[in-house]
Amino acid sequence: MSQSPTPDELRTEAQRSINDNPFSSIFSTSFHDRDGKVSYRSENVDLMSAPTDEALRSTVAEAERIRRQIFAEGDIQTARRLINESYYITDGTLVALLRHSNFVPAELLRTYGRGFQRFFQGDPVSGLYILTPLLEASIRHVLKGRGYDVSTFDNATKTQQDLTISAMFDQMKSELLEVFGAAFVADIEKVFLDQPGPTIRHQVAHGLMTDGNPYGPDSAYACWLIFRLCLITLFPHREKIDVNLWQ
Repeated sequence: MSQSPTPDELRTEAQRSINDNPFSSIFSTSFHDRDGKVSYRSENVDLMSAPTDEALRSTVAEAERIRRQIFAEGDIQTARRLINESYYITDGTLVALLRHSNFVPAELLRTYGRGFQRFFQGDPVSGLYILTPLLEASIRHVLKGRGYDVSTFDNATKTQQDLTISAMFDQMKSELLEVFGAAFVADIEKVFLDQPGPTIRHQVAHGLMTDGNPYGPDSAYACWLIFRLCLITLFPHREKIDVNLWQ
């Protein structure tokens, strides 16, 4: 299933990369979208002092891009094809399993099942577009289950609105770290939210994906990361799973 690297591991690896290739880090780097607009500009690294997290961000992002690509093409797609060739996956195939996950809201069980069915059957467009919005719903569901308030109150209109995933990661970072752990929080940020990563949540929500993007390694990794989040609390009980669960 893989394991998300911790922020400390990412920082250490980025520092090692800079030490091995110092001259590639002394200049700032700009990142562009498909229209050529600058979407992010990294800080240059001061080699005479310890680099800040912001200065390391582009180095970390590049290392993570490579890690995701290797894992997606070497492991995820292999596992997906093997599962699809070995089993007939229907909408309800995973519902029996996901209903025991505290990451999946009961009212979204079948939507999750449809998303994973499409992903495993080789339809990443449907899989990605179904599963990406569900990540936000599930994070909100888990935080609410832990007793946290995930809404905001507008004094002017006297109305309440649910926090978006971006707002939750901006305003509730300590709560997220407590519930999900630093490794998962960092992985979600780097895949779905933060520049200069693939920002999949933003791309999906605002229609910025091209036809080919869902077939890339970042999109496969994004779906697999959501799959891991759904199953992580079930791993300790995998030996107890009834072999007739799907009958």
